[in-house]
Amino acid sequence: PSFGFLFDVDGVLVRGNTPIPAAKPAFQKLVNSQGQFLVPVVFVTNAGNCVPQQKADQLSHLLGVPISQDQVMMSHSPLRLFKHYHEKCVLVSGQGPLLDIAQDLGFCQPITIETLREKHPLLDAVDYDRRPNNLVTVVLFGEPVRWETNLQLIIDVLLTSGYPGNPYQHESYPHIPVLACNMDLMWVTEAQSPR
Repeated sequence: PSFGFLFDVDGVLVRGNTPIPAAKPAFQKLVNSQGQFLVPVVFVTNAGNCVPQQKADQLSHLLGVPISQDQVMMSHSPLRLFKHYHEKCVLVSGQGPLLDIAQDLGFCQPITIETLREKHPLLDAVDYDRRPNNLVTVVLFGEPVRWETNLQLIIDVLLTSGYPGNPYQHESYPHIPVLACNMDLMWVTEAQSPR
């Protein structure tokens, strides 16, 4: 075929975990009797709380057609291109299996906010064995459940150039990079009003 379909998922095909009424019948028309798509189909989502295979499985269940992970573009999928950070220690924030997500994207040394918090319960500058490697960037897959802890520790990382046990630096610009995947401040779920 000389065309394909690119579908937005969130608030378009599904609201939360509920597909819109026309979605299942429409997708049945896009597949043959073996369940294979008749034209190329890709799904894009602002979700950043799982790996593409999990999202593909969820969409397959909700829409009633087989969908592979190769057909799913997550908000964090472009981070596969940031190869110069993949071998470095990066702080990851968001929801879901963060280490699995980071490793699926190619990051080899990710640490979570929780790990940073455990390693620096009082921002201990003396116990070197408990310190993580120098952080070179902050990766935001999506919104975390506990924003207050995440914000405080991310600010600590930024203002110390990746050494959260050290004092804040007065000249904190340019600070280490922040790679943010999903900047939506509102989205649509099953609720009547945007979240």
